Amino acid sequence: MDITSHVQLRSNMKKQAIFPIASSSLLVIAGIVCIVFPLVTRSFIGTIFIARVLLFCGFVHALNLFATSGWKFVRRIPPVVVPILIGILMLSNDSARAQGLTVMLMIFFVLDGFFKVIAAIEQQMTINIMGLVSAGLSFLLAVYLAAHFPSVPVPLLALFLGLDLISMGIALRAGRERTSSRA
Repeated sequence: MDITSHVQLRSNMKKQAIFPIASSSLLVIAGIVCIVFPLVTRSFIGTIFIARVLLFCGFVHALNLFATSGWKFVRRIPPVVVPILIGILMLSNDSARAQGLTVMLMIFFVLDGFFKVIAAIEQQMTINIMGLVSAGLSFLLAVYLAAHFPSVPVPLLALFLGLDLISMGIALRAGRERTSSRA
């Protein structure tokens, strides 16, 4: 192995390590902000705040696309597209009504849970347990919102989104640790 291929290999390894670490950390931080922001401010937490957090979530997932190669690239596109589309829909229907926001978040949680299940099943048909736990949380949040549909307060929606983002970040980090320990 010559020196240029060794340098390129090290560069690729750094690139593949930095994006998943950064994206999982950013998702956890965004989740904490979603939980803490309604507690520390008296301003109205509404559609615009949650839509922006969803857009941020989609762009953070896009970071993982830089470190992905092969067939895994296709599996990582929906977690980028879904939050961005739902965030754009929320911004284009800029209303402070919690019912529309609740429906959009129910859709997000169901799709997010579905794609987490797909991501939890890895190439060798092994299962990432943290990914399944995170998917289960997404499904539970969607079911709770559906069961209490007309009367879900917006700060509770921000709390649920924060919990989902934190579990998303932890599942990404656990999946990265699992694949790096096998390599």
